Amino acid sequence: MLSKTKLSCLAAMTYVCTNACAQSSVTLYGVADSTVEMVRTTGANKGADLGWAGREVSNSSAWGIKGQEDLGGGLAAIFQIEYGYNVNSGSGPSARDQFVGLQSNTYGTLQFGYVTSPMRGLGGKLNFIPGSTSIANDIGVMTTLNGTQTNLNARLANSIMYTSPLLLQGLNAQFIYSPGGGNTSPTNSSVSGTAGSPNNGMYAWGAGAQYAKGPLYAAYAYETRRDQDLLGAGAGLSGANSAGMGVAATGNSNDWEHRVAVRYEANLFGFGTTTFGVGWDRLGSTGTFGAGKAAGNGETYRDAFSVAVMQKVGLQEFIFNYAVSRPLSCSGSATNGQCSSAEQPHTGAQQMVFAYHYWLSKRTMLQGYVSRIHNSSFATYDYDTNPVVTAVASRAPGASPVGAGFGIRHYF
Repeated sequence: MLSKTKLSCLAAMTYVCTNACAQSSVTLYGVADSTVEMVRTTGANKGADLGWAGREVSNSSAWGIKGQEDLGGGLAAIFQIEYGYNVNSGSGPSARDQFVGLQSNTYGTLQFGYVTSPMRGLGGKLNFIPGSTSIANDIGVMTTLNGTQTNLNARLANSIMYTSPLLLQGLNAQFIYSPGGGNTSPTNSSVSGTAGSPNNGMYAWGAGAQYAKGPLYAAYAYETRRDQDLLGAGAGLSGANSAGMGVAATGNSNDWEHRVAVRYEANLFGFGTTTFGVGWDRLGSTGTFGAGKAAGNGETYRDAFSVAVMQKVGLQEFIFNYAVSRPLSCSGSATNGQCSSAEQPHTGAQQMVFAYHYWLSKRTMLQGYVSRIHNSSFATYDYDTNPVVTAVASRAPGASPVGAGFGIRHYF
């Protein structure tokens, strides 16, 4: 028996498809991905390592419908409805980009709904591995505070986003805003629960600019989510046997992030293109840290860097990626737990990835990869949506994830 959620999705898709004749164009699209992996952890400082485990995972499998209607004068109405699903287990759906808006050749694009923010969009430029949930991606190292999500790399709900037309040759900008609406929980967060009580309801805004011309792509993005209150003191969000780096239960936090990415494509060897990518990310949280009489204003942040190269040879792609997250930097009252003088210098991590792709066609790709994250003795970084240990509170500080996988990815 289908769940109410699945019935609702089926009804929505049927309604859109049966009314497709009213649109100028409607496209059904998606991706199916299945990978077999072996994963484990080594080097735990506290707690125990996990031995080798085999699993089948689905990396960002999704289906969607998008379309537009020509309104004349260079103006069009646009929409998109997209859901993720797990091809390995049949579970889902989970909401992805969903919006309605207007697109103008002269004035730019305006979207209303649940959208990919400039920050999240730029995150996809930091490496060359399809499927944001693959362990071959560096998202876990590049977008978390010692493994703890502040969710700034996620889609933004209840949002309004404007994308400018090309301001100069190859240059455009984006701005996004999500009103709090008096919410008393982090509605834009995939992390359940809150440590504190937001003062005015969570709200968020962000901006970005990108330049793309010829072989060069360069971009910058900034985003802040106010009163998320995700880093809860005593909530166990920062690793087993650690006091954490949390905001006091009576406090609040403002989470923010800066990101830069540059990619360049060249023909160096005469037998295929070589693409280089470099990225920098500064992620932090400012708020009330500590507990009781020790509570006060503080801040914690970290810098992360990535370097990647992809060599195409015919139907093959050879990829190397290296990412490093520097130790936490803490100030004010944010000096307890993993921000203490004893633990803070040992909260960095490094990741190294080797990947291989073979394209059977323009839509079907075979992939293989080896990936390792080396955690310092108090670090709790792991892979993105398919980590070796899902709950950050259950991760043993210093335990370093390692894994290898092989699979197939098909676009339709």
